Amino acid sequence: MPSFTVTCPHCHALLEVDGENQVVVGGKAPEAPKSGASLEGRLQALNQERAAARAKMEEAMRAEKAGAEIREEKFRKLLETAKSEPVTKPIRDVDLD
Repeated sequence: MPSFTVTCPHCHALLEVDGENQVVVGGKAPEAPKSGASLEGRLQALNQERAAARAKMEEAMRAEKAGAEIREEKFRKLLETAKSEPVTKPIRDVDLD
């Protein structure tokens, strides 16, 4: 039986198999795909990532500022209601005996 070539399903290497002895005679490693990213392309991607991070940070700062304003308004309302109520002495557990 002659030798034949198969592709490894795991690593995608080309394997030369001797059919008579049923052994791998040789092999060729798969070619690594070349990185298509150039230096300029990578710099552009980094700038885009930086701009996206800056936009997220600005949005978080706006949300925090809006939340702080809402909390300040609630505090003012509670302070006004506390000022209008009469001052009473708090009841302690000791006083209940």
